[in-house]
Amino acid sequence: MECDYQFQQCTGCQSEILKKDFDNHQNNCVSIKLTCEDCQLVYRRGDATTKHTENICLREQVRKLRDETKENKRMMQELTCQLNEIDKWKSSYNTITDCINN
Repeated sequence: MECDYQFQQCTGCQSEILKKDFDNHQNNCVSIKLTCEDCQLVYRRGDATTKHTENICLREQVRKLRDETKENKRMMQELTCQLNEIDKWKSSYNTITDCINN
């Protein structure tokens, strides 16, 4: 059996909090870091109204989508080049086999 009057350190503000009050403190501590599920931005609970507004969240999501789109375009170009190389080799192979068979 554990004692509710033991101290635990808050992961946000680093204060020593009684175990019986710890969960309530953790749920309300302004120094606790949160991560947005939508944009993955990390911010402190107390900064939510200035550092993680709806506008900031949407901007971050758009920025990440742009980055993903650029990476996808780059990969498509690379794969297209590889396919073109395969087509060249296939054409060369067909020419050689035609020569051999004739």
